[in-house]
Amino acid sequence: MSEEILLRRIKLDAHHQPTGKTRHYFGTAAEEMMPPAELKIVQYPHSPGFYLLYCDPYGVEMTDTFHETIEKAVAQAEWEFRVREDEWEVISRM
Repeated sequence: MSEEILLRRIKLDAHHQPTGKTRHYFGTAAEEMMPPAELKIVQYPHSPGFYLLYCDPYGVEMTDTFHETIEKAVAQAEWEFRVREDEWEVISRM
């Protein structure tokens, strides 16, 4: 995939505990993924949507979810981790 365009990011704090409404798994043993330390919203050139990246403490992507709009990606983060819209660091505007 082409280079991503970072739009927003947030380092998750103690009050951003997973709500338990979603679970993410990895590996062939289907192990449950540890909670992310950081979330990023990115867009790839020539892609119609936005990706919510779930990152480890080093900023490495563990998994992602696809969303049709940036607002839906923001809403997903709120639903999963209680991240308020005003908590995001805005890196780039569309």
